[in-house]
Amino acid sequence: MNMIKRWYLLLFTLWMRWPQQIRYLLVGGYNTVFSYALYAFLLWLGLKEMPQLALLLSFALSSVNSFWTQKIYVFHSHGRAWPEYVRCLMTWGVSYVLNAFLLALLLALNWNPYVAQFVALVIITVNSYFLLKYLAFRSISRS
Repeated sequence: MNMIKRWYLLLFTLWMRWPQQIRYLLVGGYNTVFSYALYAFLLWLGLKEMPQLALLLSFALSSVNSFWTQKIYVFHSHGRAWPEYVRCLMTWGVSYVLNAFLLALLLALNWNPYVAQFVALVIITVNSYFLLKYLAFRSISRS
């Protein structure tokens, strides 16, 4: 066990030397794939006629995974988890509304729901980085 912990700490130290934007791109890419996979799976399970519901459910399920990966591996935040999670949900709420709007717009243009969500995710990814960096995981002075 001690050897595993040493290897993890070594890899984590090397990981944290990478610029934050690169870490976000990699972790955010993983989170985007995770979220999209949940969305596609929900469509496949029978929600194809209700893509907005599939989007909501995938958002709810993937937000927990995304929070912890962003907190630890991108922003390396030592803040209290619950307040940061609430701020993350608020910032993701903005991204969710934008995502839902784009999805509805593309579906109204008769796009395939899989393709529509993929395009919407690409557009909101950059938006999410800035919201997380400056709102959710910002340092709060305790004066």
